[in-house]
Amino acid sequence: MMEKAYHVYKGDGLEILAISVDSGPKSLVRNFIQEFELTFPALLDPDMKTMNQFRIFAIPASFLVDKEGMIRFRELGYRDWTDGDSTKILKELIR
Repeated sequence: MMEKAYHVYKGDGLEILAISVDSGPKSLVRNFIQEFELTFPALLDPDMKTMNQFRIFAIPASFLVDKEGMIRFRELGYRDWTDGDSTKILKELIR
């Protein structure tokens, strides 16, 4: 769902950055990205520093950050980023 939303809104300035906390080989993440044909960047954080810094206790977790770097929305767990509510949130953020 994130990839679909990315394709719809990337022309309006939406950027997505995935962070994987998998501790296995990098190839697992690379294979996942290839299998689902993801086109946004992914970082590796096997030490979970990001999770600790942002106090994340659920995976997946999504943060929407505005152009000034302020967190405007936080979602813990799965979210369909193409449904009506999510579309409204994304449109508000990128204008």
